[in-house]
Amino acid sequence: MACGGIFSSAHAASDISSTLIRTCSNQLNGSTYGDAVLNDFRNYKFPSPKTGGFKITSVQQIWLALPSYCLIKGTIQPTSPGGIDPAVKAPDYRIPDINYQIYIPSQWNGKFVQLGGGGFAWSSDVVAAGQQSNQQFSPSFQGSALANYAVVLSDAGAGESSKAFDPQFVRPGRQLSDVPKQEAVKNFGQDSIKKSLDVGLYLVKKLTGIAPSDTYFVGISTGGRQALKAIANWPDAYDGVVAGAPPVDETNLLKTLEVPAVVNDWVVNWNSGAAMLTSLFGGDVSEQTLSDGLGATSRHLANVAIESGANYDGYSKLLDEFAPVWNVKPGDLANFFNAASNQKKAGKKGKKIIIYQGTSDFLVPCTQAGGFVSKLTQKAAADEVNNSVRAYFIENYSHGFYNTNSLLNRLGLSPLQLNWNAVSDLDKWVHDDNAPAGAPSLARNASGGIPADQALSAWGCLAASH
Repeated sequence: MACGGIFSSAHAASDISSTLIRTCSNQLNGSTYGDAVLNDFRNYKFPSPKTGGFKITSVQQIWLALPSYCLIKGTIQPTSPGGIDPAVKAPDYRIPDINYQIYIPSQWNGKFVQLGGGGFAWSSDVVAAGQQSNQQFSPSFQGSALANYAVVLSDAGAGESSKAFDPQFVRPGRQLSDVPKQEAVKNFGQDSIKKSLDVGLYLVKKLTGIAPSDTYFVGISTGGRQALKAIANWPDAYDGVVAGAPPVDETNLLKTLEVPAVVNDWVVNWNSGAAMLTSLFGGDVSEQTLSDGLGATSRHLANVAIESGANYDGYSKLLDEFAPVWNVKPGDLANFFNAASNQKKAGKKGKKIIIYQGTSDFLVPCTQAGGFVSKLTQKAAADEVNNSVRAYFIENYSHGFYNTNSLLNRLGLSPLQLNWNAVSDLDKWVHDDNAPAGAPSLARNASGGIPADQALSAWGCLAASH
């Protein structure tokens, strides 16, 4: 966008415009790279998924923006030779490429943010996604939340954002157990996270000459789940995450998800509230479209199960097969806590987690985040959780926007605006254990401390069977 970039200047940054003038060149268009160039960004204690190489398809210098920036677009090729997946029954099927985009500002703070997606499919448009994040996190007096960060976003190879409720990347296998082994299914669940990070880090270093000093993951909905999956699988690769409304038990959520009447709330169809949902789900949002979308999800997965040989309750059985790849359990974060503890003992910076969840979320019930943080206190030592995790539960907050009955309490703010710079809070906390905690507007627990089970239950954020 020529009239302005994603972000305005807010963080201490260096002017790298003279470097980008030389390196951000359309001569890179069509450049291809083998998987081996990514080895410098891999720790073999926590193996990274291999790629089939990657390509740059477009390089643009956007000099009329404030700040000016370099925008790189490209694709990451499948690992399977020729894109042929032996776990897919159809012989003519080819694994889709992962589309990625990288934003490098001319005023750069030396840090890197990976953004997450939404639904089952989303665009890799990093500029639009960055603007959406800024709408949510940026108090006007603090400047943009993602100011001066280099940013990467990929679509996980999941397809067009207009199919956010339709997981077309899931294909029938010769038997049900083949389906979770499919490369596209693993890309959606976890593998594309690290593939995209490695490519992003490589290209940022290639164009700036500098490896980022800090790496964060920021996402809501599917992106929130991706954030926690990222540090569960590759705890060494990230300094911290911001995870909003994470469907940590996505497979069980899909078994029970219904469309409640709250989607009729007029804020859903009001400007930025609608924009958030449209950006997540790729179409106009209403009770009918949500119902149709969720119906398409279950129909597609049920058909895949039947065509893969399931003869009874195939939908549930298929989701159970996906659980290890798609879900995140509190115990999965043990290696992240260990890495955080070891770094602090060595006198280095911390590793931090910020989770936020609306108590009125119509799509991802707050029992998902509530149950997760409650069990986290049982799985990890108290000091590990207290030193590394902040979790906020927000009154009258739905899936990325506030409900109408909260607006009188938040005069001058949009339905999207949390009035809280979560990215800045995360960055400060990583470098200073005693950094003060901010809080989203209407947070029930402004300190960010893990609430007691009694409080979570009172807010409707702890299942009765917990």
